[in-house]
Amino acid sequence: MSIVAILGSGVIGLSTAYELLLSQDLCPKELHIIAQHFPGEHPTSHEYTSAWAGAHFRPFPHRPETYESDARESRYTRVTYKWMKDIAARFPESTVRLMQGIDFLEDPPQEYDGDSPGFNSTSLDGFQKLPQAALPRGVRAGFKYNTYCLNAPEYLGFLQDQVKQLCESRGVRLFLRRMTLRSLSQVHDICIGFSVLFNCSGKGLQFDGSYDPMCYAIRGQTLLLNAPQNTKYASLTVTTQDKNGNWTFVIKRPTKDGQNEQYILGGTKQANDNSVIPRDADSRAILKRGRILYPELMKGNEFSVALVNVGFRPARKGGSRVELERSIHGPVIHSYGFGGMGFETSLGVAAHSLRLYREFIGRAKL
Repeated sequence: MSIVAILGSGVIGLSTAYELLLSQDLCPKELHIIAQHFPGEHPTSHEYTSAWAGAHFRPFPHRPETYESDARESRYTRVTYKWMKDIAARFPESTVRLMQGIDFLEDPPQEYDGDSPGFNSTSLDGFQKLPQAALPRGVRAGFKYNTYCLNAPEYLGFLQDQVKQLCESRGVRLFLRRMTLRSLSQVHDICIGFSVLFNCSGKGLQFDGSYDPMCYAIRGQTLLLNAPQNTKYASLTVTTQDKNGNWTFVIKRPTKDGQNEQYILGGTKQANDNSVIPRDADSRAILKRGRILYPELMKGNEFSVALVNVGFRPARKGGSRVELERSIHGPVIHSYGFGGMGFETSLGVAAHSLRLYREFIGRAKL
C-alpha cells in the first residue's frame, strides 16, 4: 500500500484524488492533499483560481500552430464530458447540469468550419452547424452541441466531500494540509516515503522553488448576475466572439435545489495582468456587450450585478504539462498549466496522470 501526495486542491488536484480513490489498483493507505486553499473558504482568495470559474464545456478546433497540444487537451475534455454526464445523473448535489451550448462567431478563424478536428459531429454529441437564418445580426458562423455547466464553488466542495467519503469507506488515512510550499522538495519532509507526488500546482512549482518558466497568468474578470428565473439560459450556455476578438459568454451557476440560480456574464482574457482589483472599465465593457447579446438576463432595463469576480487562469506556453519526472525523492507526475480549461479537462487529465503512475509502477516491477 502506498502514500500519495497531491499538491493543489483546485479542480485538477481534487479530480486526481477522486479518480485515484475509485481505482482498485492504485488506492493508497495514506493520501496527503497539500494546498494554500480548500473549498468553502470565505472570502475566496483570488489565488484559488478554480473557485472563480464559470464553468462550462466548450469544444475547440485544433489550431495549426498548436495542433499537438490542442489535440491532447481536446481528448481530456471528451473524457471529462463522459464523466460529467455520469456525475450529473448520479449526484444532483454536484450541480453538474446537462444543457445545450451555442457558439456564435462574427469573424470565425478557418478552423471553425464545422469539420475541423475537435469541432465536428463525429467528436461532439449533438453537434450541428446552424443555418444562416438562425444566426444573429453580424454573426457569420454558429454551432450548437451538447454540453454541461456547473457551480464551481459547489462542485469543488462536492469533489472534496467525495474524497473524504471514499477515504472513509476504503480505509484510507486522509490529511488535508493547509500550507504554502517554497519548493517541491518540501513534500519529502511532509510526506516521508511518499510513493508518488502529483504536482497540480497550477503554475508548476519546481524543486528549486521556482515556477515553470513557460507558465503565465491570464486575468479574467466576470460578473455574477441575479436574473429572471425563467430565462432561456436556464438550459442554454452561449459564447459569442465578436470581430474584435472579444469573447462574451453566459453560463448558469446552478444551485443544489434549483432555486435562486445566478448567471456568470463574462468576460476578459488579459495575459500577464496580475491586478486583483476589479476594473470598472472592464465591467462596463462586459455589460455593454451583454446588453446587446443577452438582454434576457436583465431585470427591467438593467443587469443586477451580485458580484464582480477576478481570477487568474494558470496558462502555459506550448500547452499544459502532463508528464512523469523521476526525482531523487520519487516519481512526480506534473499536471498543470490548463489556463481556463481546468474544469473542462479535469477528469481526463486525472485519467492520464493515473495512467502514467500505472506505467511507472509496471516498469518498476520489471
